[in-house]
Amino acid sequence: MSSPWPDLAATRPPQTLRIGQPTLAATVPTAMLLVDYALNQNSLPDAEVTALAESLPADLVSASWPIRASMAHGAVLRAVLLHQLPVGHPGHRDWPALRGWIAGWTDAFVNGVIDFGCDSVMHYQQRRDPEPTAAEIAPRSTPSTAVRRDGPEVLRAWAIPDPDERAAELLDPRGFRHTLLDLLDAIWDGWLGEAWHATLPDLLSAAAPAPTPPGCSAEQWITLVTGLRPDPSYAEIADHARDVVVMPTVGLGRSLSLFADQQTWVLFSPQHQPDRSPNNATGRTGISLGNLGQLAPALTALGDKTRLAIVLQLLDRGPLSMQQLTDALEVHQSTISRQVTVLRRSGLVEVDGDRRVAVQRPAIRHAAETLLATLD
Repeated sequence: MSSPWPDLAATRPPQTLRIGQPTLAATVPTAMLLVDYALNQNSLPDAEVTALAESLPADLVSASWPIRASMAHGAVLRAVLLHQLPVGHPGHRDWPALRGWIAGWTDAFVNGVIDFGCDSVMHYQQRRDPEPTAAEIAPRSTPSTAVRRDGPEVLRAWAIPDPDERAAELLDPRGFRHTLLDLLDAIWDGWLGEAWHATLPDLLSAAAPAPTPPGCSAEQWITLVTGLRPDPSYAEIADHARDVVVMPTVGLGRSLSLFADQQTWVLFSPQHQPDRSPNNATGRTGISLGNLGQLAPALTALGDKTRLAIVLQLLDRGPLSMQQLTDALEVHQSTISRQVTVLRRSGLVEVDGDRRVAVQRPAIRHAAETLLATLD
């Protein structure tokens, strides 16, 4: 007897799995994202990026705060460049050409990019129908009402000092474009340029066309191409995507960086020539870049004996007041308050409405699982 329900697997459009050519449209903003992670003391897969971030002039770091916030580290800029840089443009491989193209953005287009970025930050991880896309940036002759309204909130979410005052910088497209190029120049000159030219032959080799084995899932395809097995969250997103593009880039080490805007891209850095035979459907775990970035704050927070003792008390006894923690650990209450603040900033504890400190078990479990995955 046939089922009255439709076969959803059969009616779903076929999935497209392909390998993308290396392009600076993805590589440059990904490097910007990595640098911003380093500036925020997050874990990174490449020590050279950390060294670069530490060497950036303090005035450039300060001046670029609103840009890095409104561009979501660099993720928004990446979507803009991938969609807007014309196919065949020399800027896909040549930084001076890409720089010249960005320098030629009109003020109206820059206003549109800022509007798209602030909107993306304000609605992070919220599903919308239809989803806004960087493929359809709307030029604006003046800054949008949304940027004027939400700019301070975007900067506040990034913990930028004086957010109300500095949000005015999001209303100045020429200043925004100038500082963005200064930041990208510093990244290119300080690390990325040499890394790009040194690894481009390997990137091109990793992007060589390969047939998709029959019945191959997106998760298996990513593993076959990259040699890395995506973590469960990435695998689920990829398996439900209609168009998956796996693309080589620099600076990711054993990490994978997945993002979606009409298509779903998975960036990786080739470490060796992967075995793309259908029998090789397993690989080392590819740590998601976001998970890796969150690891350092968690481990730093747990690396202090008082903070670790606080967490162990909360895991054993449940939510406790500051006074209860003070009595249990026999230290001054100001010490408890200071260490709880560090734990809150790392996302490992929260303070509830009754001023009790509660441990965030999922955050601790997530950090532990990420650390274990690096041993795979």
